[in-house]
Amino acid sequence: MEYGVDQESLDLIIELQLQDAQNLIKGKYREGEAPDFELALECFNEELESLHTVLHDRAMTRSVARAVVSDADIIRELVHQEEQAARDRVLALSGFNADGVREDEYAQGREWMDMDPMEQFMSEDMTDKLIILFNGGGEPSSIAESSKMGSQARPSRETGQRRRCIVCSEEFPFVDTLRCPCSHDYCRGCLSDYVSKAINDESIFPPRCCGQPIPIDGVNQIFIPAHLIGKYRAKELEFNSENRTYCHVPTCSAFIPSQFIKDEVATCIKCRRKTCVICKDASHAGDCPKDTATANVLRVAADNGWRRCYSCRRVVSLSHGCNHIYCYCRAEFCYTCGKRWKTCGCELWSEDMLVARNAAGQRAAAVPRQPAYQGWGL
Repeated sequence: MEYGVDQESLDLIIELQLQDAQNLIKGKYREGEAPDFELALECFNEELESLHTVLHDRAMTRSVARAVVSDADIIRELVHQEEQAARDRVLALSGFNADGVREDEYAQGREWMDMDPMEQFMSEDMTDKLIILFNGGGEPSSIAESSKMGSQARPSRETGQRRRCIVCSEEFPFVDTLRCPCSHDYCRGCLSDYVSKAINDESIFPPRCCGQPIPIDGVNQIFIPAHLIGKYRAKELEFNSENRTYCHVPTCSAFIPSQFIKDEVATCIKCRRKTCVICKDASHAGDCPKDTATANVLRVAADNGWRRCYSCRRVVSLSHGCNHIYCYCRAEFCYTCGKRWKTCGCELWSEDMLVARNAAGQRAAAVPRQPAYQGWGL
C-alpha cells in the first residue's frame, strides 16, 4: 500500500478527517436519520483509526529494517568482537602442551567460531525480507549500490517469487513465509496452528519439520502472534524442567518454575498456594509423609526391575529392545542403571531380554495362521 506522500502528511490528513468525523457526530439531525448516519460515521472513524495504526506499525517495521540494513557493518564488527572473545576463552580453557593446543577441546567451540558473524546474527533469508520491507516492497537488489551492505550482498535467490506453504499448499508472498532449515516453508497461519498444537502436546514440542526444530526465536518471532510467543516461552521453560512441580490444587494445577521453589516448597504464581516438591501435595511442616499410592507403585516397579526417568520421574517398563530409553519428556537414559545416556558403561543390549524376545517370536511363529476367508463367513 503506497500513498506517495510522507508519513507526516499522512498523519495530518488522517487527523483532519478524524476531526471532521467527530464534528459531524456532534451535529443535530432529524428524528430517525441520526442513528444510521452516526453508525456510518462511527464505522468511518474506526476505519481511519485502524489505518492510522497500520501506517504507524509499517513505519516502525521499516525503521527496524532500515536499522538492520544500514547498521550491518556495526553489527558485524560487534559480533566479530564476541567471536574473538569466545575464541580466546576456548584457547585459554583448552591449555597448551608440547604439541600445541589440544584439538579435542578446541573443536568444541570451532564450529560456532567458523561461522560468518552475520550468519550467527541473522539468516540470509531473513535479511532479504528486511531489505524488502526497507524498500517498501521492492527487490533487495534495488538498494543503492553505494551502500556497502548492498554491494556485498549476494543476489537474492527467489525474493521476487511466491512461496508454497508445506502444510496448506497455498502460495504466499516471500515476506509472509518462514523457511525451515530443511528448506520447507510455512505460512503465518499454519505456523501459528502448529505452535499452538505443540504448546498443548509435549510429544511434538518443540515444533519440527523433517526432524529439525523450526527456529522460533530472534526476528522469526514476527511470524507468530505475541500471545502465542508468550505461551510458547512458558511451555519451553516447563518442558525443559526436570522433576517438575505443579500446583496441588486440582482447579489450578499450574506449573511452578524453579525460581519459585525454596526449601522444597513451591509457591504457585497463579493462586499463591504452596506445594511440597517431594510429595507434590500441599505444603506441610516437618518431614514429608510418604505417599502410599506412589510407594506401592514404586515397590511393584522395583520388584519387576522397572526404571524411573530422571527428568519427569515417570516409571518405564522395557520388555524388548536396547537399553537406550527415550522418554516421553525427551530425556534419554540407560535402562540398566537409570543414569543419563552415555554417562555409564552398561551394555547396550541385555542378553536375557534378547533370549526372551527370541523365544516369544518362536512361540508366535508356531501358532498356525487361520485363512483370511474364514473371517468373511464364506
